[in-house]
Amino acid sequence: MEEQTDQKWHEPVLVLDQWCIYRIPSKLRNVNEASFTPQLLSIGPFHHGNPSLRDMDSHKKIYYEKFCERSSKNKDELKTFIQQRQENILRCYAGTIECGNIDFVDIILVDACFIIELFMTNSETENHENYYILRSPWLRKAVQQDLILFENQLPYYLLQDLYDFAKPAFSSRDGLNGVRAEEQAHGDIANGQKYCFPNCFSGPRVSTETNIVIEAPHVQHHFLDLTCEFFKEFTKGKPIKEGVKPKHFTDLVRHFLCTDKVADGSCISTETKNKYNVRKLKAAGVKFIPLREPFVIIKEEKVHKSNFKLACFTAMDLKLTRFWATYEAECVMRNVMALEQLMYPDRAYICSYFLLMDQLVHTVEDVDLLIKDGVIVNLLGSNKAVEKLVTSLCVQIMEDKSCYSKICTQLNEHYEISYWNRKLATLKRVYFKDLWTGSSTVVGFVVFVFSIIGTIQSLS
Repeated sequence: MEEQTDQKWHEPVLVLDQWCIYRIPSKLRNVNEASFTPQLLSIGPFHHGNPSLRDMDSHKKIYYEKFCERSSKNKDELKTFIQQRQENILRCYAGTIECGNIDFVDIILVDACFIIELFMTNSETENHENYYILRSPWLRKAVQQDLILFENQLPYYLLQDLYDFAKPAFSSRDGLNGVRAEEQAHGDIANGQKYCFPNCFSGPRVSTETNIVIEAPHVQHHFLDLTCEFFKEFTKGKPIKEGVKPKHFTDLVRHFLCTDKVADGSCISTETKNKYNVRKLKAAGVKFIPLREPFVIIKEEKVHKSNFKLACFTAMDLKLTRFWATYEAECVMRNVMALEQLMYPDRAYICSYFLLMDQLVHTVEDVDLLIKDGVIVNLLGSNKAVEKLVTSLCVQIMEDKSCYSKICTQLNEHYEISYWNRKLATLKRVYFKDLWTGSSTVVGFVVFVFSIIGTIQSLS
């Protein structure tokens, strides 16, 4: 009973335009609960106190202490900084917050300092063997995935402001690492990262005679650069667009998945859906082409197979961003799609992509064809697993708007007017599906022709 009296509750502040961190609606969560639940690390109040995540709490406190050591502010000043912004932070959360017997400010402070310390340590070129999370690729990936979960967020502006307020110093390195950092910063552009994140790779100046590391006074590390460096699997070397202010890490990942040139622009209300699957569309002359662009996008292009610009001689190229079917991709996409459903219903570009993909894939045969064309890369094992993934991604996703309505209309029209394309496709599928069938068809046709000629000659 005493524990219950110590419970601290915070009701959601009803300022809808400031809400940016939501609890996933139960119907959407029940489709695949694991994709929305942190497996290792809780960030923010929604999952704080989860018994299965307590093992990481001690490591968060270690990172918090390390951050305080490199910060120009003491612990009391850092806590006061959070306390002064508590009301604004609460405005970002759409849902009742249960903090147990721990103060909300303490939760936010430790989590924010942990994230900043993690990003700073990740950006430094020194060996990470002494860091529990960064020394293990598996742990780093698991933490990165938990940091993308929609429910597991802190407001990004808070992290940025705390970083600027604390002015943490980057650690000095020994002479050998300093020289390597200098060579990387001023030499070859390694892995294409320095161009996009120059501040993350700027190293200290090193005196080769005395082996003393001297911090370059002009070097400034911007928190957005540190963030992009930690999530470089998603940034893929792309700079963030000018003026973009991410709400949190889920929003940042969506930013790098979207492009400014999506179909006709914003999503429009429509009931037009693509009615035909991949097999039928290929039979009608639609060619599926993988796009190697880092954005999630679909494009179409009409192609005339002859000089006669008639519908029956027209093919269509449908270009889709290549989808790597993995369990990690499923988790990221489900959270980004949930974000779009709640925050960007008029610009749900990722939802639109997978809604059209869902309309294209009806059976495993459709997945087989897309894999052969290179549109899907199967890293799940069986094609049946990929078919199940694609068709389940859009369960409980609203379909009232799409930015690919025009493409759906064109696909439907193309199939319905491509009578000869479909007949030719049937002919090829039945009589020329492989080398032996094709050879038998040709031999049979030749025998048939010679039989007719022989019959005519005998009659004459």
